[in-house]
Amino acid sequence: MLMAAPPAMAQPAPGVATGSSAPSCTLTAFRMRSDFESPLNDTTDWAGATNEALAVNADQPFRLRLELEAEGPAGQPRRFWLQYRHNGGAWTDLQAADFPYPLVTPPISVVANGEYTPGEATLDLLPGSRAPFHAGAGIVAEAATPSWTGGSAHGEWEWPLVVRRFSDHAHTNDTGDTYELRAAEAFGTCSSAVVPTLTVTVPDGLLGGTFVETPGPIGPWQARNGDLYFLMEPAETSNMLMVVKSSDGGRSWREVDGGHRPATGDLEGFAATLAGDTVHMLHQTSEAVFHHAFRTSDHPTAPDTWAVRDEQLAAPEEPPIQVAALAARPDGSLLGVYGTPTHIELRIRDAGGRWSDATVIDPDSDALLSGPMLATGKDGAVHLAYTDRRGNAWYRTIGHDGLPGPRQHVADGLGRAETDVGSILPLVYLPATDTLMVIYRLANGALRERRSVGGAPLGGPRVVTDRVVIQGAVDSDQTAADAIALDGRAQVLFVDADSGSLFHAATGDDGEWGPATLQVDDIDGQWVRGRPVRRADGSLVYGHVYDAGSNGGSGLNRYGEVEPGAPGAE
Repeated sequence: MLMAAPPAMAQPAPGVATGSSAPSCTLTAFRMRSDFESPLNDTTDWAGATNEALAVNADQPFRLRLELEAEGPAGQPRRFWLQYRHNGGAWTDLQAADFPYPLVTPPISVVANGEYTPGEATLDLLPGSRAPFHAGAGIVAEAATPSWTGGSAHGEWEWPLVVRRFSDHAHTNDTGDTYELRAAEAFGTCSSAVVPTLTVTVPDGLLGGTFVETPGPIGPWQARNGDLYFLMEPAETSNMLMVVKSSDGGRSWREVDGGHRPATGDLEGFAATLAGDTVHMLHQTSEAVFHHAFRTSDHPTAPDTWAVRDEQLAAPEEPPIQVAALAARPDGSLLGVYGTPTHIELRIRDAGGRWSDATVIDPDSDALLSGPMLATGKDGAVHLAYTDRRGNAWYRTIGHDGLPGPRQHVADGLGRAETDVGSILPLVYLPATDTLMVIYRLANGALRERRSVGGAPLGGPRVVTDRVVIQGAVDSDQTAADAIALDGRAQVLFVDADSGSLFHAATGDDGEWGPATLQVDDIDGQWVRGRPVRRADGSLVYGHVYDAGSNGGSGLNRYGEVEPGAPGAE
């Protein structure tokens, strides 16, 4: 729900005299809740003392109770709202915009709360005013309070609020930022005997922002100096392409070169690959296909800068689902695959930056192809797997000449709905044994895998997990699972459909899949993407970013790591 606040410092209501007899108000006390889910009038669940300014975590809703003392005639309807100023800037009306999925995404807003009914009456809990008490109300997803007719009295109001890490136009809240609050009404701004001041803390591992839709591999990519990079949007309501960077092992993240982002939004089909000191990206919108590229911090002349923005390479008719896959070869060329209304197409960008004409994959097929995934293998050969709408998965290689090799049937029994086109996980290539693994989701939700060793035909199917894995979460027509090669083994992260929790599975020394172990619970997981990450101590881990339950909104992207062979969280 969205409701704009009334304009600040509005004119007096008709029929009310101005001057000393005009109604007035004073903010006399405030107190923060320690639990967002407390009952409205709980007397013990406080985060600190009355009028104690406290830190608030970005992208974590909280509740603030205010006491307002008013002067004015009894029976005169009055409504109050909040204003804020960020880091001492201009005062701004505070909007209602829910979390995590709003209609607009402001830096701070009033949100919904299901622990009390909208307008539920408050009790007199705060000690700031000695005037008679006339009950205020609990606010739910509204910018202004319900009408109050207390006259010369005081009331209390409780607001559910959130401060966001990233908001529309990539506005950023950093640790140490402050938000001062005050109250206002149609008769003017309330004076403040106390000033509620919120100091922002960005928790370790929080990226915030929004996952791109239907992503292939998107990071976190690691530069040779250890810096990590991830690709995302600031908010569902602000579809900008951002590169965010961490220089401290994933604890903190910030956007880099935000002043020169690509102009193309609409981040639907999206994939990336790291080639040397540059992250290349393939991006399919409803109208066209683009290449972008970003130089990492170990680039010798232009670190942390955009290198290519909005290079259009194709303009197919809009496919049912926008998809993209991208692979880099040792000779400096790129292979990109994207969707058309009925097929997938391949184009190659040579080391000089020239894109080839399109090669249609399976041009004689009438089965609606989609869901491509790519991986670079031995001597620069590229492996391609994809799906069709008849519930099949297919696999083939792309030779040095750019021509597709013979296709192999991977599996039938995949889902056939539009949301099932992305039933193949990112491909896993193990260079030590020249092994390519295709991991896919069956219609019953289980994950299976087939592998080719040394270029031989695919072997028989193997069980990765029989747990039901989420498919088609929110805006993604693909499996909520990820796969990588790490230290000679295949690693998978997936979201369990029954619990929404994040699980990990891996192959052992014998190449067989071990049991899945719980990694993160108490979330409503929806997406995960990861890459191998080397820690400062030299150890390799499965670094990943997961969406902890944004429902297509923003603010719940978090960074985590899995140590291969370590037990999961219990």
